[in-house]
Amino acid sequence: MSRSRIVDALEKKWEIDTRWRSMLTMHLKSREGIARLQNRYLEGIFESRRRAVENLERLVALTVESVKREGGNVYVAKTAEDARRYVVSLAESRGVKCVIKSKSMTTEEIDLNNALLSRGIDVIETDLGERIVQLAGQRPSHIIAPAVHLSREEIARLVNEKKGADLPHQPEAITRFFRQDLWSDFKRAEMGITGANVVVAETGQVVLVTNEGNGRLVTAMPRILVSIAGIEKIVETWDDAFNVLRVLPVSAVGRDTTSYITVIGPRGMSRHVKTPEYHMVLLDNGRMEASQDPWLKDALRCIRCAACLDICPTYRILGGHVFGDIYSGPMGVPWTAITKSLKDASGIAKYCVSCSLCLHVCPVQIDIPITISWIKHASAGKTLRERMLTMYEFYAVLGSRLPRLFNWLQGSRVSRRLMEGLLGIDRRRLMHRFRGGNLYEVLGEEYLRRRDADIVYFPDTFAAYIDWGIGLLVVRVLEALGYTVAVPRTYGSGMPSIQYGFLLKAKRVAEKNVEKLKSYAEAGVRIVCSEPTAAYCLREAYPKILNTPSSQRVSESTWELTNLIATEAKSLSPNTEQSPNTYVFYHHPCHSRLLSPGRPSEDLLKRIGLNVATVDYGCCGIAGTWGMRRGVEGFLISAEIGRRVAEIILGTGCMEIATESSVCAQQLGQFTGLKVRHTIRYIAHSLGIQHRDEGVLNF
Repeated sequence: MSRSRIVDALEKKWEIDTRWRSMLTMHLKSREGIARLQNRYLEGIFESRRRAVENLERLVALTVESVKREGGNVYVAKTAEDARRYVVSLAESRGVKCVIKSKSMTTEEIDLNNALLSRGIDVIETDLGERIVQLAGQRPSHIIAPAVHLSREEIARLVNEKKGADLPHQPEAITRFFRQDLWSDFKRAEMGITGANVVVAETGQVVLVTNEGNGRLVTAMPRILVSIAGIEKIVETWDDAFNVLRVLPVSAVGRDTTSYITVIGPRGMSRHVKTPEYHMVLLDNGRMEASQDPWLKDALRCIRCAACLDICPTYRILGGHVFGDIYSGPMGVPWTAITKSLKDASGIAKYCVSCSLCLHVCPVQIDIPITISWIKHASAGKTLRERMLTMYEFYAVLGSRLPRLFNWLQGSRVSRRLMEGLLGIDRRRLMHRFRGGNLYEVLGEEYLRRRDADIVYFPDTFAAYIDWGIGLLVVRVLEALGYTVAVPRTYGSGMPSIQYGFLLKAKRVAEKNVEKLKSYAEAGVRIVCSEPTAAYCLREAYPKILNTPSSQRVSESTWELTNLIATEAKSLSPNTEQSPNTYVFYHHPCHSRLLSPGRPSEDLLKRIGLNVATVDYGCCGIAGTWGMRRGVEGFLISAEIGRRVAEIILGTGCMEIATESSVCAQQLGQFTGLKVRHTIRYIAHSLGIQHRDEGVLNF
């Protein structure tokens, strides 16, 4: 991906604004819908998709048998070229001059439109968004909203230019024009081509979910109908299909169902046309091989709901034409690896910031972030600066020993230029200050060697070496709540290594930390983290990287600090010294969403008497050291996200911000100008241990 394309995308502020608003709205609708959905449906779709991937070869054979039994034609295409050749040959042999299509990303994958056009066959997209990007000479930038990157003014201008119309900017007028304009194409088309949301193996039928009605016309009016589906769309039974149909529209747009659910197949053709003809093309193109790959196979569970695109911070800024290939956004990275190559996927993988929100919203629990980390690892395309950024803990330990020097270096313009050139840390990024010393020295041997504890505190790098004041406060609060705390000397979580795809290094760190913690976990002692990303590594990443019983036991024993306190501390009450007018904005760190169901930190802040506001905008954009990197592959994208998040926060009228993430605190403080404090400070204040402003060095 060329840097010029990134710069060009960042300069299109109007396009970013359009996409940001649209994606935020779609995300909120999706989350509202999922919250209403009974958990049995999510469990059902996960099991249906898991079984399908595990039995893919058998289901392909069953589908072929079912389609042929009902009198249809079926072709299993090994490659994109095979599928393209079959459809073009079919159209030419039947004398087809015009093809109409209902939206299909699979046809984008095989580049079918260009193949047909090159043979003199007219191709008309009938989905409104697809038709708009077709007129613009572009490809879709979003799976379910192909033209989301275009404003209504741009669309009206495009239609007026390409179709000789004179349309105003109103969506109703644009929609009315396309309805009338497409009708003549529906009437003259000899072939209809659709994709598939589901293929039901037991009957050989295809299910389409649409909202515009064009899909019904594409399947009913032409005399030849072709359904093109990736083999991963196959499920075995109609019960499995129902599980997909129940969850897909909810996760995609927050609706219980779509306007149209269309079932087609050999017997689903309209009988008013002469000699109706049905063909199903099942596309492999890397899918069968991926089903045997331990890292890629889970991506085959994808139902194309686009929830991961809507929540992705970099997708909202860059869009699918930059952060993507044929398939865009987070899910586009593993799907590019499946359908093209690891090299192609690695070119877009660098824009994944490992916030893990895509895993949080995925209805079929695909761990996209760890898969992308593996793609970065396997592609061997990492840079020297990325290697240096994985040495985060080394710099932190050094800074804890030489705090005056490091604090001076971070404040010097000359040294910041050198750091930017050598380490790739952008000079514009505000940095945390070092307190000097480390948490282990402050606490002493008693905490390091304690074996009778009922809580083990894993401080991670920030609370251990950069600002041990946070770590000490955590220990004091836990003791005030009646816990006996041990703080064995551990290593940093290794998240930068995971983020940049240095999985061998991450594995070594994970093994060392698991070795330190496993005896506590085996004894039933809880492990508590005050840094959400550290808890994520112990809970989610380590078991997948190590795949050992010990890592699983540590995972099961790990808690996020505020979740533990909210769950077990019944004695917290409003502090009478707390001003009733204190209005706090709570920023929900990305990794907390995976680990702590509900909103425990918000509940705690309210329980101790604070007025709390929050907005579910997703990631603040810093994403650890990623947002500290120089230029277009870090700070500039991070800043675009940060400014928009700051506008939302400041719009609430809050006076200060609470959060648990040390890196989020950097981003929020830099772009809002408000004081940011760790949530533990408010809890400590409510317990009378320390005022929330006492001893604050960073947040």
